[in-house]
Amino acid sequence: MKNRLGLRHFFLLGNILLFVLMIAAIIKDSRHEWEGYQKKYYELAIAETQDKLAAAKTDAEKDQVAKELKFWKSQHVEIKQILVPKLDRVDRCITCHVGMDPLTNPTGTNDFKEQPFAAPADEVHRLHPAEKFGCAVCHGGQGLATTVAAAHGEVEHWEKPLLRGVYVQSSCEKCHTNVEDLKINGKPAAPAIIQAKGIIKENGCIGCHQIRGWGGPISVDWSSETADKPLVRIDFTHTGLPKDQWTLRNWIKLHLIKDPATLVPGDPKAEFNAEPISPSGMPYFAMNDSDADAVTAYILSLTTEEIPKEYYVYAPNAPEPQFSSPEAHGKFVFFKYGCAACHGPDARGGRKNYNYQNDVEPNLRKVVSTYTPDELKKKIQNGVQVVGKKDPKGPTPPLYMPAWKDKIKGKELDDLVAYLFSIADKQEQW
Repeated sequence: MKNRLGLRHFFLLGNILLFVLMIAAIIKDSRHEWEGYQKKYYELAIAETQDKLAAAKTDAEKDQVAKELKFWKSQHVEIKQILVPKLDRVDRCITCHVGMDPLTNPTGTNDFKEQPFAAPADEVHRLHPAEKFGCAVCHGGQGLATTVAAAHGEVEHWEKPLLRGVYVQSSCEKCHTNVEDLKINGKPAAPAIIQAKGIIKENGCIGCHQIRGWGGPISVDWSSETADKPLVRIDFTHTGLPKDQWTLRNWIKLHLIKDPATLVPGDPKAEFNAEPISPSGMPYFAMNDSDADAVTAYILSLTTEEIPKEYYVYAPNAPEPQFSSPEAHGKFVFFKYGCAACHGPDARGGRKNYNYQNDVEPNLRKVVSTYTPDELKKKIQNGVQVVGKKDPKGPTPPLYMPAWKDKIKGKELDDLVAYLFSIADKQEQW
């Protein structure tokens, strides 16, 4: 009898608990974050339209505004979404950003200043209608989410958080191969990307990194190995960043403003590996925030994300540059192939190379004259694959000169050598 009473009590308590949990779930489900934003938007729209009605002077104007007021008052709170099958996108951003909803606000503009209510008039959104492009394909974030943190992608494990500031420009490069010529209201549409390309050229980044297979073999391809690098493959241990800032964007930027060797210290004493591993060989650029943000945005633009061809805007083939002399052409070749990565923009060397017998990469202005032109050509073609170690037991120096014979040849090679001899500190006669 006691057992039966115990089972009945247990069954009764279980049912009560289940009922309480069901009520709690209903209450929680009825208090969505997005509902407050949507209700507030309609309140603002109604108030603004009522002011317009009060200011209306003619009967025709009053009738038109009255219809607008009726429209806003008839709106009800609901999940809103945009489907873009060609991009395989379902974005619910307009659930909160109602001003960008092409159905409730076809013009895509309003006078509200505060987000998520504002829909400012700008050429970019006019040329990229939400019904064709969606939102997240350009702005990043998690299109299906309906809470602020999740929708902005600022949650753990989401790889592509909202792009803010100049980082939005990284989306331009994904579709516009003519980004240098891209204008909005007569001004460059993606100035940060243009700025980044200049910085990358000047510092010779392409000498070590590749971009879609083009560049040096020393380090990773930005397009296939960096722009889409999963967070689980990044060691944030040495960054000093709190966990909520563990993003690919921050990881890339830190390499530009801090000494990369402190971020990727390797294992030079073989404490954790069978063989010693050198720290990162990337130079310490110590860029300012503007330059670092620009370069980071450009690297992020190199995503391998597949975009349908009808969304691409192809650039016409650039005309071949003209040069006044072989030396001028040779200087162009020097930067084209990223020689500045190790030898510096002025060819004076100085890039540190961990455990390298000479500590830093050579000053070309000093060493060029120790070769004949033919010897220098062979040096460039064959490279320096085996780099001398300062400590024979230490790690292999991370930087070396790759063989350029398959890339730099013919007139480019001749003119590069002519340029190097033209800037040498001491000229020799042969």
